[in-house]
Amino acid sequence: MKYLEGVIESGLFSEIDKRDYIEAFEQLKITGRSYKKNEPVFYEGDLIDKICIIREGSIRSEKVYPDGELHIVDIFDTGTIFGMEVAVSKTKKAAVDYISNEESVVVFVSTHSIERSTYSEEINRAIIFMLSDSNIKMAHKVEILAERGLRDRIMVYLNVLRSKAGGNTVTIKMSREQLAQFLCVNRSALSNELNKMKREGIIDFKGSRFTIL
Repeated sequence: MKYLEGVIESGLFSEIDKRDYIEAFEQLKITGRSYKKNEPVFYEGDLIDKICIIREGSIRSEKVYPDGELHIVDIFDTGTIFGMEVAVSKTKKAAVDYISNEESVVVFVSTHSIERSTYSEEINRAIIFMLSDSNIKMAHKVEILAERGLRDRIMVYLNVLRSKAGGNTVTIKMSREQLAQFLCVNRSALSNELNKMKREGIIDFKGSRFTIL
């Protein structure tokens, strides 16, 4: 029962009656592992045949190109699932690297054990809902990168976060370097533009906390 709470928080049991949580959990093959900061969980091309739940810390997905350029695709926080679209795909091969963004604990749920579970229908329904949410998230990423201007990319990104947070103050769980990689821009250019927007009274920020004015 060590990882029961983490599995519940991930939403994997969202379509199961609460009275059946323990029984459903006992039918699944579940393991866990700790990772150090910047330690790889999966490399591009690796087999992912498990649902990967972040119990502690955060995981980033990144793509490294032949010329050495690195692009951060996304950062997944505590309580969320990463690589799910890979685990339920036909090939089950990772398209990006998954790296521990800090000291993290990841819980793995075997997809094979889900298929054999008497609660497979409910769990698969929850997976479909989460995949739909993931597709919406990726649509926002496309929307951000479709903007040509750096300021426009910043504002679209902040507005997406504001919509989720329900307020004008948001927290960006990325370093400046990671944010630049996420937005596909130069770090110096990003810092200059952020400072310019602050001076113009468009935004305010201190560390990772940003407020849209």
